[in-house]
Amino acid sequence: MVNSKRINFLKSKMYSLIGRMSDVDLERGWEYLQTLYYDSFMLKAIQKSKITHKPGDILTKEEAIQILYFDREDSQTKNN
Repeated sequence: MVNSKRINFLKSKMYSLIGRMSDVDLERGWEYLQTLYYDSFMLKAIQKSKITHKPGDILTKEEAIQILYFDREDSQTKNN
């Protein structure tokens, strides 16, 4: 668990830093921070899936393409 005193310290440092940044730097920093957040979110999801999924639980690329191909064929024959 993260230490709440450390978090409060980091928050106060961030507020101080944000106050000194130009608008352009703040926008650029936000883009970087947002990208890092999304990357972190995806990494956590990948790590979780490695724990919850076993080999064979997930389709290979070829299997997925084959299923999509057959679904497309089925929908085309139903429309004709």
